[in-house]
Amino acid sequence: MKQLFNISDMVRTHARLRPDDIGAMDSRRSLSFVQWNQRADLLAAGLLLQGLNPGDRVAVLAHNCIEWMEIYVALARAGLVALPINFRLVGHEIAYILADAQAAALLCTALLQDKVLDILPTLGLKACVQMGGTTHAGWLDYEGLIAQATLPAHWPQVQAKDTCALMYTSGTTGKPKGAIRSHEASTLIAYATAMEMGFTKEDKALLVMPLCHANSLYFANTFMHLGACIVIDDSVSFDPARVMHWLSSHSITFTSLVPTHYIMML
Repeated sequence: MKQLFNISDMVRTHARLRPDDIGAMDSRRSLSFVQWNQRADLLAAGLLLQGLNPGDRVAVLAHNCIEWMEIYVALARAGLVALPINFRLVGHEIAYILADAQAAALLCTALLQDKVLDILPTLGLKACVQMGGTTHAGWLDYEGLIAQATLPAHWPQVQAKDTCALMYTSGTTGKPKGAIRSHEASTLIAYATAMEMGFTKEDKALLVMPLCHANSLYFANTFMHLGACIVIDDSVSFDPARVMHWLSSHSITFTSLVPTHYIMML
């Protein structure tokens, strides 16, 4: 195999072949593949215009929402590294990961912003971007960043062995440690998952597990490669009745849950 496509390549491909098919949705909005590709383009360009360079780590602190889909693709397109932050961490725990990973920027929802306001002055980030709500002083607005971006003449060259994500462990036996994931490894995991579980572009996946966690990230990666629709349960905490509604009303063919979820649903 001469070339492995990453998720940026694949969403761009689906936008060309099946522009009007829905690629991702949550309870607030949906994205056709062409819309997804366009917004990822603009978000990637907007981040690069903040002085970020390929290889820089961009932290993301958010509950499940469709913006995760835009962000993961945009970072891959710009050659930036996704640094997902567990939203259950407290300020000093987040500060440790941001410093240890040498994060260059942060994307954060308004709902979780209080966790980071006190620690940001010590980190020297190039950009802080807020999703939702009234933009805090010194922060860029997520939608404004997309609306005002201009596309570059050329995108950075992203190689298969470049890092796409830095996933930090829980730190239960010491300080959290960053696990390096390359575009190549993520693509091969996607192919292996699709073949082992028999997924196709006709599937419709419900992502309930946090998108800052490897579970939903890798399943999202698989369905992005296939061009299957991704449905995101954007509840702030697990709501069994809502998940049952998603499953019954959206023709879901796959979801990934843990035993506690099933017990609560029963």
